[in-house]
Amino acid sequence: MAPRSISYSFKRLILTFLAVTLICLWSMNSARFDEKFSAEDSQRVEKRFYVESGKCKMRYVDPFNAEFLKINHPKAFIPCTNESDLVSVHYDKILNQYVLHKNEEVLHELSESNTNDFACFYQQIIHGQSAEHYDGKDKRTKISQNHLVPLDVEGMLVECRTADETRVLQKDAFVFVQYKDPPQKVKPVKKASVIMYGIDTVSRTNLRRMMPMVHEFLKSPGWYEMMGYNKVADNSFPNIFAMLTGFSPESAETKICNTDVDGCLDKIPFIWKDFKKDGYLTAYAEDEEHSNTFNYAKPGFAVKPTDYYFRPFLTALENETLIQYCPGCVMKYCLGRRLANSYIFDYCRQFMQRYVADRPIWGMFWTNHYSHDDLFMLSAMQHKILEDLLSFEKDGAFEHTIMIFFSDHGARFGPLMYTKEAFLEERLPMMFIYLPPWFREKYPQYVEALAQNQNRLSSNFDLYNTLKHIINIEGLVEDTKWSYDCPQCQSLFYPLPENRSCSEAAIAEAYCTCHNYEEVAEDEGTWRLANLVVDRMNKYLHYHNLQNLCSNLTLRVVNSTEVRMDDKDVDLENGLRHYHTKFQVHQNLAEFFATVLYDKQTEELHMNVELISRTNMYGTDSECVNNKIQKLYCVCLSKLRAIIE
Repeated sequence: MAPRSISYSFKRLILTFLAVTLICLWSMNSARFDEKFSAEDSQRVEKRFYVESGKCKMRYVDPFNAEFLKINHPKAFIPCTNESDLVSVHYDKILNQYVLHKNEEVLHELSESNTNDFACFYQQIIHGQSAEHYDGKDKRTKISQNHLVPLDVEGMLVECRTADETRVLQKDAFVFVQYKDPPQKVKPVKKASVIMYGIDTVSRTNLRRMMPMVHEFLKSPGWYEMMGYNKVADNSFPNIFAMLTGFSPESAETKICNTDVDGCLDKIPFIWKDFKKDGYLTAYAEDEEHSNTFNYAKPGFAVKPTDYYFRPFLTALENETLIQYCPGCVMKYCLGRRLANSYIFDYCRQFMQRYVADRPIWGMFWTNHYSHDDLFMLSAMQHKILEDLLSFEKDGAFEHTIMIFFSDHGARFGPLMYTKEAFLEERLPMMFIYLPPWFREKYPQYVEALAQNQNRLSSNFDLYNTLKHIINIEGLVEDTKWSYDCPQCQSLFYPLPENRSCSEAAIAEAYCTCHNYEEVAEDEGTWRLANLVVDRMNKYLHYHNLQNLCSNLTLRVVNSTEVRMDDKDVDLENGLRHYHTKFQVHQNLAEFFATVLYDKQTEELHMNVELISRTNMYGTDSECVNNKIQKLYCVCLSKLRAIIE
């Protein structure tokens, strides 16, 4: 253990030194920050492309360009509490049990007394048979010093009071990954564990801006950045759904069931079911109950989807602990004494500590409470996320684990949406893949392919195929079912076609970052185009019988119009061209971005309304409808605000 400890400390020292250096450079307004610290990125800057081929030219974005520096507003980290823990937890590896320890020094500080007249109790969080909700709290159990946590207790609420119970000294909460014996004692064939650690709304560019220390860590040996990774849908659900199922929600509705209907999500062939069949232990956790991927405007799961499922405990934490919000935060920042994200990290770390050295595991741990609503909050959290990654390394988890450190998309609203690079910012999420040393040694051909693919166009469906490939890494299963919605997609462990188009990666034109669009001067034609798009949106609302709930939209202003300059796949003789139009309507000043095929002469228009992006926050504007897509275009009649022109 000593060599690993030295390595961990040394790396931490180096990263701290780098952080200080980077912050100094930032304060000097170094617009070429990223280039100076990475020869690889410097090469990309000279070429000005992340991907450069005949079918795809994905432009590089300078993280610290002049536009960004004008709006940059980094945030300071805000702790949930300054108090030390009165009750702490450690894991006894001999007994395979968690142990609760009472810190009497902290007690004396909190009670302002030298006596030990106090008592701590816990109440077990009971989740019963329900997959989504907790069923309440058990009776109080007194905590003795070095109290052994019973193996059936997976979550608890803790409270310490003075002996007369007149004053609460501290409240806390803990969630445990309790150890379970493997179903058989036969030592399994060595397989790579897979951990997916995700942060909502982080583009590859904004990671470099807001979390330079994390970015430096991700340049360590074994990490590979998919710089050509392009999202396939607008928001979190369809992007995550694609990487976990190989389906779009629309195809799933046709082939399996409608994910908006109760019981459907239990029927969907999520990748964790494949891992489970292959002998993996599985886990899933998120840190926001309301905006949870499978529960926001969705029914959730009727049956517990993975071996370890965090949501019932999250529900208990949000209902039973003190909730704190940071300035400007909409989502819950602290649950009791801890960051909402801390519970997710602890759950992930415990899961790996309990099992990763002994048996293969798969888990996805998703956080959005600090990143979704404010892109600058990432800067406040970079030390926390770096500590997470360093802790995984210290534990030795990277010796066994393929880690996918990723996001679903970039910022979809906020100040970045008013910059020239907004289109790229929104569509290019970060995607890093780590391969452990033994895997790199055993499968050099897959490592070479992954390295080669870093600067080739890839999508969520390729990632899904990669997960399927990991399960069948020895090629023993011949009937592997790859991504349904992208027949031409493949595992990232095989070389992707160098000259690959968005359509070949199942990326719609509305999300494709491969093409060159240039702004056109505003005239009657650009206004007419936007008006036609608004008309289609109104027809869409009528088609779905929402006209009595949602306001008719009227065009207020055209912000910009762009035309595709490399339009090779359309009928130029008939005048059809691809356009981007960004506009605002009068109703609550809602803003939208649409990609369309349009003929300025004949006014022939081809578009899919459901691919139009809403580019400013809609908040409660659309609370009268439940469908996640329809919410984007609905301004509820009951929520109309008077706009002063």
